[in-house]
Amino acid sequence: MPLKTCEEFLRDTLEPDLFRDEFKAVTAVEEVVAIGRRHGYGFTVAEFLEKARAFDGPGPRLPAGPAATGPTTVAHYEYELAELPGFAPVLDELPRLKTMPPGVDLARFAAAFRADDLDSTSRNPADPGYRAWHRKLAADGWRDPGTPGAPRRDFHLINLDEHVEHDGYEEYFAAKSRVVAALENVFGGEVRCSGSLWYPPDSYRLWHTNEDDPGWRMYVVDFDRPFDDDGRTSFFRYLHPRTQELVTLRERPRTVRFFKVSQDPEQLLWHCIANPTDRHRWSFGFVVPENWRDGLRRSG
Repeated sequence: MPLKTCEEFLRDTLEPDLFRDEFKAVTAVEEVVAIGRRHGYGFTVAEFLEKARAFDGPGPRLPAGPAATGPTTVAHYEYELAELPGFAPVLDELPRLKTMPPGVDLARFAAAFRADDLDSTSRNPADPGYRAWHRKLAADGWRDPGTPGAPRRDFHLINLDEHVEHDGYEEYFAAKSRVVAALENVFGGEVRCSGSLWYPPDSYRLWHTNEDDPGWRMYVVDFDRPFDDDGRTSFFRYLHPRTQELVTLRERPRTVRFFKVSQDPEQLLWHCIANPTDRHRWSFGFVVPENWRDGLRRSG
């Protein structure tokens, strides 16, 4: 049977419930193509982008995240994964989520490391000098100008959801979907994936705000093995929007972190992540309902 076309896929996505649950676990265009392939459609990323631009209809989109509602004086919450009520299914799925796609060239990845970029995670993003450097880097498309094919400098990490061709992808995607369903059962509202990231040794994500997608985030963080020294670990660092204090959270395996992303210029949560260690770090992000704490209390 011949594969259905990209146009047919776009038309079929107008049926609201047809791919809805699968789209909750999608964060990359490559995964949209994989969903199509799973259901008998045949198209590439380039074909999808071209047809989606010309399509006369809303086309596929991820479910909207919860709206952010006002400031909060508490900027983050952290929990041990094993201690959270209702999170046993998430813990069970971790081995299937923590993938290392075989197509990733780790030698090439390591060669793209920039010590000055890693060092920038120790600067204060409110500093005018840092802001000028950040604006210049953004204006250059996050790449060194005049260097065709240069890697992006704002993140030195692996987006797992861009790697859909390896044999383990379908099992990984199914695990993501099961985690979304488990979290919706805990929180009693819609949950969607916001990012599935692998941080090999000496990786980082530079300062950013995610202000284009406001709401509460939840991240599940884990490693290939524990740290020997609690003072020499990866870290999550943020600028507290109210106190302007730099807060550094040293990390440990199987941690769940919640924080709120705002579009309000006075409440932006500047944050960065660095893994200057020999461990492999994974983080799995989700947009969760505004009342997520109520869900934890009900589950407990």
